[in-house]
Amino acid sequence: MNMPTDATALAALMGSVPVVLPGAARYDEATAPDNRAVRQSPAAVVLPRSEADVAQAVTVARRLETSVVVQASGHGAARPLGAAELLIDMSGLAAVRIDAADAVARVGAGAVRGEVQGAAEAHGLLGLAGTSPSVGVAGYTFGGGVGWFTRPYGLAAGKLRTVRYVDGTGRIRRASDDAPDELDRAAIHAFRGGAPVGIATELEFELIRPGELIAGHLLWPIDRAEAVIAAWAAVLPALSEAITSTIAHLQLPPEGPFPPELLGAPVVHLSFVSDGDRAGAGALRAAVCAAGEPVVDSTGPADAARLAQIHLDPPGPVAAVGGGRWLTAGAADRAVELLGAARVGSPDGALMAELRHVASSAPARPGVLTTAPGPFLLHVVGSGDPERRAATAAAVGAALAAAADLDAGVDAISFREADPDVAPYAPSASLAPSALPLPSLALGDLARRLDPDGLFRFERVAPVGTD
Repeated sequence: MNMPTDATALAALMGSVPVVLPGAARYDEATAPDNRAVRQSPAAVVLPRSEADVAQAVTVARRLETSVVVQASGHGAARPLGAAELLIDMSGLAAVRIDAADAVARVGAGAVRGEVQGAAEAHGLLGLAGTSPSVGVAGYTFGGGVGWFTRPYGLAAGKLRTVRYVDGTGRIRRASDDAPDELDRAAIHAFRGGAPVGIATELEFELIRPGELIAGHLLWPIDRAEAVIAAWAAVLPALSEAITSTIAHLQLPPEGPFPPELLGAPVVHLSFVSDGDRAGAGALRAAVCAAGEPVVDSTGPADAARLAQIHLDPPGPVAAVGGGRWLTAGAADRAVELLGAARVGSPDGALMAELRHVASSAPARPGVLTTAPGPFLLHVVGSGDPERRAATAAAVGAALAAAADLDAGVDAISFREADPDVAPYAPSASLAPSALPLPSLALGDLARRLDPDGLFRFERVAPVGTD
């Protein structure tokens, strides 16, 4: 690597593109991802303000033979960064444009989901957002995009229409199903739930026009876990695809907006969203409440702001380590066992273990991961603080091991917090449909053709050369 350590020299190479070097006032802020379990000490941080800035940064990195890492919010930070890497912070490319007539959003790759939802809701529309409003749109979508509308509308990646991106040579490209270049036609399949094959600068995706939204979160003491979780599992077959729900063991913090008797204690946490099915929402609530009166029940009409609250995600940056598995239908019958295996509430346990019901028959565009591989998703997460990290990793591993025989066969990469040991979804699978002139193309092959020097080091994706 030939990265200049002098700010003036690097600035001369970057031109008008802002750069932050170690020792500068903004360096600590620029290298602090949302997931604080990961330490970042790159050679420099580039702060692009335009697509052209991104292209210039890649061109310079290629000249200097420096690896490139991309970040927006940093929820997906997976491994330490060192002096051999250049970090491109995409948060400056956060423009959100809503085409209400066509129900389409055009969004800068640095935008977060809450910004999109707020802009879309003004037109009676919403995107297929996840549980946290601070998650970056690009990383969320490229990982599939599991959220509150997965059952009625599918994964967010299935709504992705186009991606503007910069390849490993610094060329600005546009990936879409009808792109003139066959590589760009294959690239849109990779961006839809697979590994990025370039640095995205703008995404275009379809929005939905939801019906009457009913949502809520319910909390019980952990001693009601077996009865409540069993009741949730039993009612699922009767619910329409309008209803997406998740049941969890959750360790509440010692302070916060919770009843005093629950503070600092493990609880059972049900959260759900119904899009236009009032009767179904009532049936779900009645079933779990019959198993035990909840201490908290926030069920009621919902908007985008309400949907961003019911999962009880941490309000700010935390150090987290976690993992996930896509599971087969048998997970419902073993929900009590699977969640209990994470030992939430124990000193050596996880902080949260959840089972998401995501079964859906919604249509989706072709791509690596545009439909849920299984009807359930197990997600386990715990503290990434140094003194607890080993215990957390063991608890996460125990819970995932308990579900091994139910595995649906696809790695839940988006739910592997602070885990650098991640393999591609399907390294030998074809990304190009048979109707295209491009021959069968594996994910790694496509990445190599678009990044011939291997500059890019995307988070939660194994290096291209390992497949």
